[in-house]
Amino acid sequence: MNPASVEATLALAIQHYNGGRREAAEALCHGLLQQHGTQPALLQLLAVLCHERGALAEARGFVDASLAARPGHGPTLMVAALIRQDQHEPAAAQAALEQVLQQQPGHVPALVNLGIVLLEQGRLDAAMQRFGQAHRQRPEAFARIAGALCAESTGALWVHAADLRAALGAAA
Repeated sequence: MNPASVEATLALAIQHYNGGRREAAEALCHGLLQQHGTQPALLQLLAVLCHERGALAEARGFVDASLAARPGHGPTLMVAALIRQDQHEPAAAQAALEQVLQQQPGHVPALVNLGIVLLEQGRLDAAMQRFGQAHRQRPEAFARIAGALCAESTGALWVHAADLRAALGAAA
């Protein structure tokens, strides 16, 4: 398969993914994998697909291979943060998320996920700083932040949403 054909097939797989046709996307990716298993974008998409279906070890292999080809690639690091977080590797997840934030300081999903990782480590004050930064950048992240704070055993609960918003503003 020539490079243009590989790119076209990968673009079609991405269209399938974006259209909610995950199985079709994964089938196309696995077809490409045999001959183009070092293509980092292909490996990244396979990591996302495997992660979404709960195949964390397989997803980890694909994301690590993609990062080996493109060290420091922000979108791939974000996928690596999610996989490592789901594999209960908070230090690795924190490192990946911090790399994303070095490249894109206002990356809201990375800020929120880093806050969650910090909560898992029992570091509420540090988590609140990240949550506050995320809320300042994108106020609609409030529901996810509030849910994370209430869900973690090391989190906190505010009776009034306005009080939490004030605490996030102060922490940022």
